[in-house]
Amino acid sequence: MSRLPDALPDDALSSALHPTIEAYADQGGLLGAFTYFFTYLETRDEALAETLASIPTDLFVTSALHDDAIDEIDAWDDRKRRLNEHVTTGDLVFANVAAAVADAPADVDLGHALETVREIGAGQLAEESFDAAAATVDDAIARVDERGGLWGDLAVELVAATGGYTDAQLASIRTIATDGLFVLTVVDDLADLPEDVNNGVATLPVVLFDGDPGAYRSTTALVDDLLASDVPDRLEALVDRRRAAIDAAATDLNASLDYSDEALLEAATLALQWYCETVCSVPVAETVSQTRREAIREGVTGGEASTRQFVAERAADAPVAIDPDAIAGPLGDLPDEPLVRTAIRLEHLESVVDDRMHTTVEDALAALRTASAPAS
Repeated sequence: MSRLPDALPDDALSSALHPTIEAYADQGGLLGAFTYFFTYLETRDEALAETLASIPTDLFVTSALHDDAIDEIDAWDDRKRRLNEHVTTGDLVFANVAAAVADAPADVDLGHALETVREIGAGQLAEESFDAAAATVDDAIARVDERGGLWGDLAVELVAATGGYTDAQLASIRTIATDGLFVLTVVDDLADLPEDVNNGVATLPVVLFDGDPGAYRSTTALVDDLLASDVPDRLEALVDRRRAAIDAAATDLNASLDYSDEALLEAATLALQWYCETVCSVPVAETVSQTRREAIREGVTGGEASTRQFVAERAADAPVAIDPDAIAGPLGDLPDEPLVRTAIRLEHLESVVDDRMHTTVEDALAALRTASAPAS
């Protein structure tokens, strides 16, 4: 679904901007799906879940377009048009956020969520004042928490506005969201290292580096030395600690939730349906072939042995710890069709994520090393 007004002429934007908007919506919609799942799980209200899920989705698109206007302006030939296009389009998408807030029921207090939106904006302003030369590692980590974690806070404040979760449950949801966004921000900063160095942006990988970035005559030389240092290992250790916190929070949350497996499946089914049908620009058929869909169906409905094998294969690739035996058993008691649709859409989502962003330090390092390798 387009994030832009229907009345906007097709030729109002350059052809290059449309796929950019789609890519940002694909990414922002992931946080929207997270919001949808927990909102629907508690309220059973599809309209409310969709309204609240659209807020982080559209705000992310707005923020990303405005970031591009800041970071890429020097590379644009037609600077005035491109700047106007990015800023104005971002503003138009932000109008969706305002509309969603207006559509929220009177008993859903979005005050804390809107305050988080303001904090996200303030964090963008603070970007230029961060001094890598004077910053400690703790300063840089706190900066990542501000940049990435605040997006997780936004999702949690939206979920909290429904009033159905306990403080302890919200704390677990917050850890899952904020530490998850922290990990993605660290990985993204590593993947974007050459661009950030060229733009004079000080991110955590640079702060961790013992060398003097100003002493290097080329970005390539700096990146090569950083990759050969202990920075990748230190980033991996930091990410591992956050993933462990996510695992612990997910375990605590699961133990505290009093929902049937059927209710959890329904919430997941609807959240993924919302993402795939109203947000994502990539059709499911493009990422999950008919042959693969048939294999997924056999995996989740073909009996205990095939289900356990299917779950074990998926768990091996998961970014957090998953006990296949704990999941495979309950799956056999769930209705086949929503289970199959959800499994297919999950694989689709994973494919879109892998295409749109790096999700592990290993992937980001591989991309950097490939880019810096001399042409043969």
